[in-house]
Amino acid sequence: MIAWELSHDIGFGKEKLLKAAVAGIPRVAQAIAETPPEQRPKALEAAERSYRQTVQELGYEEGPVQSWVSAVMLRLQTEVKAQESTKQKMLEALQEELLQAATEVDSNVIPIERSEEQ
Repeated sequence: MIAWELSHDIGFGKEKLLKAAVAGIPRVAQAIAETPPEQRPKALEAAERSYRQTVQELGYEEGPVQSWVSAVMLRLQTEVKAQESTKQKMLEALQEELLQAATEVDSNVIPIERSEEQ
C-alpha cells in the first residue's frame, strides 16, 4: 500500500525498490529494538534519513517524499514498539518460569543430616 502511493506512475524498477524498502521494515525494526533505549532515537533518525535519501534518489519531489517517509516511519515505529512489547513479554514469562522452577527445587530439597562421625 505504501509503495503503491508513490509507485503507481513509475517504472517497475522503482516500484521494486520501494516495495523492498517496505518489506525490510521488520528487520530494521528488530535492529532498532535491539539497540539500547538511549540510542534508539538516533537509530530512528538514521533510518528516516536513509528512506528519504532512497526516495529522493528515485527522483521524487519533496511532497510525495515527505508523505511516503512519514508513512514508512509510522509503520517502523509501530513495529519497533511491537517488538519491544514482545521481547518484554518473553522476558517476563522467562522470569516467571525461572522463579517457579526455583520454588519447585526449594520444595523438593531433602535435608541431609550430617553424622557426628567425622
